[in-house]
Amino acid sequence: MSQLNFSDEDELPKLESISNALKCEQTGHVMEAILLYEESIYKLGQLNNSDPNKQQLCQKYLKMYESRAKQLRDQVKSHLQSSKMLEHIAIERDSRGRSYQRLFGAYLNDSVKEAHVNEPHLSELHQFKNLLNFFEVLIKNCRYLKYIRLTTRPDPVLSKNQLHILQQIRADLATGNIHMNFQLDEALHDRKIVLSSGIVIKIGRGLHYFEPTEDVYKLGMCDYDFRKCLATEVDVWKCRAFAKAPKEPLDRSAYRQPPKDSADRDQDMAYSSD
Repeated sequence: MSQLNFSDEDELPKLESISNALKCEQTGHVMEAILLYEESIYKLGQLNNSDPNKQQLCQKYLKMYESRAKQLRDQVKSHLQSSKMLEHIAIERDSRGRSYQRLFGAYLNDSVKEAHVNEPHLSELHQFKNLLNFFEVLIKNCRYLKYIRLTTRPDPVLSKNQLHILQQIRADLATGNIHMNFQLDEALHDRKIVLSSGIVIKIGRGLHYFEPTEDVYKLGMCDYDFRKCLATEVDVWKCRAFAKAPKEPLDRSAYRQPPKDSADRDQDMAYSSD
């Protein structure tokens, strides 16, 4: 967690989340900027309540950041209000060929700079495997991806283990120049994926619409197109984009994938349920 520090002149508090929020806003990462402003507002509120000598200064910056966060939220809200449904997908129980790539690949492209994932359930091993598989698909398709914001519920039993795994994932993503922040929200219920390109994906079961498989000698362990699905429904919405893609791609050689040849593309269609 970042710490609050003030200069000798009692000017702007040196809060890391504010610096990051300003950078995100300047580079067009609006959704991440909102959450960083809200994090800063929370920390300033704590300082305001704990240090009477800093109340006047904190209140000054609280009003400033609250106003800016509201402006950005209103901007995002106006985009979402103009959304329209692109696709409704009904996934039948025991069906196959419904991997994240096949289901969402058409919406994951160079226009995606940030992704926000709301997945309430991340405590079991198979749930973390699902998350990692989705991240692999996301990163492989979105060359300009820079920020991932993950929100989930805290594990009531093994909270330290959950935190350790999320920190490991964050550290690994950082090696590919992708910044992942995560939030633990006990009240989280909605399952959705919001992309900066304006795509909103809502899945009834969230990322966990596959039957868990623990058998390492069974098809589907690596390629999710071979996995049986649980029954659920998916809605894909489109609104105005929250950010424009940069002209030059980020250096992400650590995650760079070779282009597919025609044989690979033919193989991709071999297990489709369509």
